[in-house]
Amino acid sequence: MESQMSFETVCRIFCIDDGSLPDISFDFGQQRAVGDAYALIQSRATHLVSKYPYYWSRSRSEECAINFGENPALALLAGEAEPFHVVFGGLRSADGASIPDLGVFVLDDNFIALDYRMGPQWDAPAILGLFEIIRDLKALANSAAISHTGNLFDTDEDILLSAFNTWSNARRH
Repeated sequence: MESQMSFETVCRIFCIDDGSLPDISFDFGQQRAVGDAYALIQSRATHLVSKYPYYWSRSRSEECAINFGENPALALLAGEAEPFHVVFGGLRSADGASIPDLGVFVLDDNFIALDYRMGPQWDAPAILGLFEIIRDLKALANSAAISHTGNLFDTDEDILLSAFNTWSNARRH
C-alpha cells in the first residue's frame, strides 16, 4: 500500500503546471559519463524541440549548431564545447509510453541535469518512463548521485527519489 501511495504522491507533484522547470540532476562522480548520458536520452527521443540549439566552441569562439543525431557532449568532454542545454521531444519509454519533453543541461564532464515542465501530460505511464530514464542514467556510474530540485510540491526533494527507489527496488526482485 505504501508503494502505491508513494506513486500517487509523485503523480500529484507532477500534475500541476506552476510555470517552473524543476531539475533532476545526475552527478556521475569521477566518471566522465555525459557523452553516454546524452546518447541515452537522445536514443529515446525523435527530435530536438529547442529552436536553434547551439554550444559555444572554445577553439573557434563561435556558436556551433546542435543537430539531432549528433552528440555535442563529446565536444564538451574534449574541452571544445562550453556547457549547453537542449530540449528533446518525442520521448518514449521501453514499452512505448509517451514521455513529455525533457531538457538536458550538459554542465560538466560528469554532471547533467534534466528539466521538465509539470502538467497533466505527466500521467502514470509517462512517470514510469521517466523512472526508466533515471534508472538507465544512474547505471552509467557506480557512484551516481541524483537530486531533485525546484519542484515546489517536493520541497524536501524526497518524494520523487523515494518513489523512484521503491520502483527500482521492486524491479530487482
